[in-house]
Amino acid sequence: MKKIIGGFGIIILVLALLLFQGEQAATKGETVVLYDSANIGVIEKNLMLELKKGINEVPIDEIAGLSIEEVTLTPMSSGVYVLGIVSQLTPEKGVYEANTGKEVTVKLRSGEEISGKLLGLRDGNVVIEGDRLYVINPSEISYLKVPGLDNSRSQAYAIIQAEKEGKYSFDLIYRVKGIGWSSRYKLYISDRAKLIGYIVINNPTREKFENAEIALVSGEVSFYMPPRTVYALESGKAGAAPSVEPQKLEAFYIYRLGTASLNPFEKKMIPYIYQEAPFKREYLYESYPYGSSNAVYESISFKTEKVLPAGIVEIYRDMNGSSILIGERAIQHTPKGDILRIGIGKDIDLKGTTQILEEKRGSSYSYYKVKITIENFGKETKTVIVRHYKRGMLKTSSVKPLDETASYVEFRVTVGPGEKKEIVFDYEMSY
Repeated sequence: MKKIIGGFGIIILVLALLLFQGEQAATKGETVVLYDSANIGVIEKNLMLELKKGINEVPIDEIAGLSIEEVTLTPMSSGVYVLGIVSQLTPEKGVYEANTGKEVTVKLRSGEEISGKLLGLRDGNVVIEGDRLYVINPSEISYLKVPGLDNSRSQAYAIIQAEKEGKYSFDLIYRVKGIGWSSRYKLYISDRAKLIGYIVINNPTREKFENAEIALVSGEVSFYMPPRTVYALESGKAGAAPSVEPQKLEAFYIYRLGTASLNPFEKKMIPYIYQEAPFKREYLYESYPYGSSNAVYESISFKTEKVLPAGIVEIYRDMNGSSILIGERAIQHTPKGDILRIGIGKDIDLKGTTQILEEKRGSSYSYYKVKITIENFGKETKTVIVRHYKRGMLKTSSVKPLDETASYVEFRVTVGPGEKKEIVFDYEMSY
């Protein structure tokens, strides 16, 4: 990961120093890549292995109990070859039952080892009587040492052939499930709109990553295709504002967090966006590719100064000098310079309805024809922004679009008292 990301250039982000105070540059060359679309961390680190000439079986404790098909071990030197990776599978139910009453040792994914008498399975958990009674979820167990099995061999090891004796460098990539990141925003509304964006990194696992380079990937990532949007953040100098301009290369946005540690069962919330801007009050109807009737929200809109990853926005309104929480809304990934519209409260005089007139699906495409109706039951004329979430591009429309992105299209309609306005459009998505 480091080798790929590094080629895109470096952008400095200044963060709260207290979060990373005292941490030094990574000595292991470890990189942790986190995703906001899946609770998976992809870990990359350098291994220095001392090998004898010929065939070597080298223990790799980092991958014990993991899916070895998701592990990559690549030689960084010539004269050495990886012939295979072997991992003893987590024991099945029958193994526990067959060895009930015997002295065993289990190793947990956290690295802890527990020895004692195996009492069997109770309510789906493994029970061991050692220095105390242990009740263990089987999913936490990397391997089990029991009498009669070959325990002389490491539970995870690589078979490596070396042309001559010596030390060799390898690049190891593997996955850890459960960790990830998200974006969180706080929007304060008074005479201007003040937006603060935070990165929330969550490590609910027992894994510890010390002095690692952190990279963040945002977007709907398929692990069988290259990710569409990459965020990596880097700590900078003290005293500057915590704001950053991302570099865009094709479909990638890149930041750098630099060196940080992720401790077990730890969450970190890091401010990284601050923006104050004048705003416009509008009305917003959000539509989806299925038939429904939904409320129209009073909204505010303003132009973004930074790229905003998708996330949840807490909305606060200033009332007599106090910030009162009035709601939460989700926002989509928003490019720099785009108009961000956020609904802040329902308007009881307006009603929106989405009707799917036609829907067709083929082996390589999906087609939708949609009618959206906005009704005004009030006594004042109101202008409504209609946002329909979709995939694919618009083909035809009865109203000229105000804006269109890869994930939605927007229209503007003005509806008088007792009036009804309709928008009919169609779009197609190719696979």
